Amino acid sequence: KCTSVEPHLFRLKWMLMLETTICGAYLGMALILAAFALETRGKISSRAPAYLWTMGIGQILLGIRAGVTQEWPFVALSIVWAGFAFYAIFFPNSAE
Repeated sequence: KCTSVEPHLFRLKWMLMLETTICGAYLGMALILAAFALETRGKISSRAPAYLWTMGIGQILLGIRAGVTQEWPFVALSIVWAGFAFYAIFFPNSAE
C-alpha cells in the first residue's frame, strides 16, 4: 500500500501555523495589557505614541490569530481598534 504524504504535510503546516499564531496572540495580549496597565496607573498617556503603537501592534497580532481561527467578530474588532490607534499616530489631534 502506498499512502500519500501530502495530507500529513498539510496537517503539519496547519499545526505549525496555529502554534506560531498563538505565540503572536500571547505577545499581542501582553502588549495590550501592559499598555493598559501603564495608562491606568498614570505612567503613560493614552495619546502617547508608545501607547498607541503598542495597542495597534497588539491588536494586529490578536487579529491575525482570530483570522486563522475564523473568529470574524474579533477580526473586525481588531481591525477597528488597530485602525484607530494608527490613525491617532499618523493624524494626531491638532489641539494637542
